[in-house]
Amino acid sequence: MSKTAFALGRRIQRTGYPEAVQHLKLQTQKLLGLSDGVTISVSELSCREAGCHDVETVVAILREGEKPTIARVHKPIPDVSLQELQAAFERALVPKPPGEP
Repeated sequence: MSKTAFALGRRIQRTGYPEAVQHLKLQTQKLLGLSDGVTISVSELSCREAGCHDVETVVAILREGEKPTIARVHKPIPDVSLQELQAAFERALVPKPPGEP
C-alpha cells in the first residue's frame, strides 16, 4: 500500500474523512497506475484564490528525485468525485510553458 500524508487546516473534520482520504488515495493509485512505493499525499487546505470555495483538496504524487505532481479540486475531501480527480490530474499533467510555475 502507498504511504499517505494527511493534513487538515483548522477546519472541523466531518465524519468519514479517514475513509475519504483512503478512497482518494486508492483512486489516484488506480487512475495513474502508480506502484505501491509512490507516496500519495491528500490534504484539505483553506483556498485563498479569488472566486474559490472555502476549501480545496490537494492530492500530490511524490516520487523521489522528481518534482511533485499536484492536483487541486475546490471541494472538501469527502465530496471529490472520480471524474473531478481525473480532470484535476489531467490539468496537472499538461506541460507548462518555460518560466510558468
